[in-house]
Amino acid sequence: MVEEVSLTSARNLSPLFDRAVRREHPVMIVRGGKDRGLLVARDTILRVLSGYQFHVDVLPEGEGGFTLWLKELNVGGFGATLRDARRELLSAVRSYVRNYLDEFDFYRHLPEMVEQEPFVLRLSLAKDDAELSAML
Repeated sequence: MVEEVSLTSARNLSPLFDRAVRREHPVMIVRGGKDRGLLVARDTILRVLSGYQFHVDVLPEGEGGFTLWLKELNVGGFGATLRDARRELLSAVRSYVRNYLDEFDFYRHLPEMVEQEPFVLRLSLAKDDAELSAML
């Protein structure tokens, strides 16, 4: 079982952070005996979510250019070149993830959106565009 720590004890977060992040040993923070939150290293979450792979379809357009379509989120980007389409897709993904997290209280009640949650969480952990691009 994951170690549990009361919220009062967690106020001194430094040792818990070291345990959860540096040693990658999750820590459960409990408030009032029933509310629980899990402090987990970013690398641990990325490893857990690594099975949620992305699939980008490259669709050449008849009039020229390309559409890149990310199946898991149903978002895409169009550009005159593959590079332009990739840049547009990254922009669309960033916007989608931001909106998903902003509207999470609403989306978590919609089954089709709940299915996207692990993908959104994985993408939200990208440090920069290079890492985001590598995930896709």
